[in-house]
Amino acid sequence: MERNRKSKTMKKYMLMAAMAIMGLSSCGQTQPQPSEGSRTDFALSFFKAVSSSAKPGENVVASPYSAGVALSMLTEGAAGQTKVELDNALNGCLFMPEPMGDSEAVTVKSANSIWVSDNFSVRNRFVAHMEDDFKADVEVMDFADPATLQSMNRWCADNTDGKITKIKDSLSPNNVMILANALYFNAPWQKELDPEGTAPATFKGVSDDKEVQMMYSRDMYEYAEYQGCQLIRLPYEGGRYAMTVVLPPSGWGIDSILPYVTGTTYKGAMQMLSKQEVVFKMPKFKLETSLVLDKALKKMGIYTAYTPAADFKGISAMGPLQLGTVKQ
Repeated sequence: MERNRKSKTMKKYMLMAAMAIMGLSSCGQTQPQPSEGSRTDFALSFFKAVSSSAKPGENVVASPYSAGVALSMLTEGAAGQTKVELDNALNGCLFMPEPMGDSEAVTVKSANSIWVSDNFSVRNRFVAHMEDDFKADVEVMDFADPATLQSMNRWCADNTDGKITKIKDSLSPNNVMILANALYFNAPWQKELDPEGTAPATFKGVSDDKEVQMMYSRDMYEYAEYQGCQLIRLPYEGGRYAMTVVLPPSGWGIDSILPYVTGTTYKGAMQMLSKQEVVFKMPKFKLETSLVLDKALKKMGIYTAYTPAADFKGISAMGPLQLGTVKQ
């Protein structure tokens, strides 16, 4: 938040770390809330907005869960039109801490934190709600002290096993609160891909063809063909989590198929999956991205939160407050 005086490879492991952070600014008609909706619909809506905001040909990695948790914390302090827009963007869902299914082989963890400037007063009931229901660490610190930024970044690194080492590069004098969610996932595949099966091959990308190291497997997988697309489900150890890979029809890119992907089509595709012998090839890859989500969130209908008309009185009586920047 800000005060504004006038934001291992497929061979063995899949590892993912995501961080969603947002800042509120102090900037110098109630409508009914939506009924609780589907997290899948929110995830698809969020990814479509993020993808459409990306540069042409840019790879996009986004975590709807991490964004959903951070937005849910913010929504709990909102009121009026601000809350309506946040609720609608979240599709009526509230992302609360829940058992993530940690095991000896699989590491999944999510952590929340809220950093408050020592010259800014937050309502006790909001702090209690964040600590009790969102299991958030709430820290009051001097935002002018460089040690505060170091503490934030250390928290980030500690909760992503060192994969993400920075929340922010600097703190603005207008920052009064930072809300953050860290998500970390590390798990072995249920069926390991043989390293000796990896060999150079041509990957036909959206923009051009490229010579890559291509992983290979012939095995029994859950597979389906649905509306011209091919789908394969790659489970992680224990079976609770899986990666679903979708190959669009020849000549189609991600931007071509996303408009047709809805919660209904996703459910229909998942219901078509069945065990079959599949020859599976996929490039080895490593992706690191840093996204500013403001443009995407505005496409999802979150407008008022970014303006002086924002209503965050549930967070503090000081203000007025407005949303600064949301990053992942």
